Amino acid sequence: MKCEIIACDRVVLSAEAEFVAIRTPEGGLGVLPRHAPAVFALVDAPVRVRTPSGERLLRVRNGIASVSPGGVTVLADYVEEPDA
Repeated sequence: MKCEIIACDRVVLSAEAEFVAIRTPEGGLGVLPRHAPAVFALVDAPVRVRTPSGERLLRVRNGIASVSPGGVTVLADYVEEPDA
């Protein structure tokens, strides 16, 4: 599925993903391909994206996630990438 994580000033990640883990005010949520359409508010927490080449961890602040059967789009005020 397609995964895009977009901050106000840039596209942080645009990749094919096998799994995306997000955190909502109600708790954690895992998204797999062909997930039912939904929109979620996100809390200040990491978003974990598993791609065929490995896993990425990004901290999202003030965001929403739009989920469709074809993918996940995260829109956030700020996205922080941990130091490599």
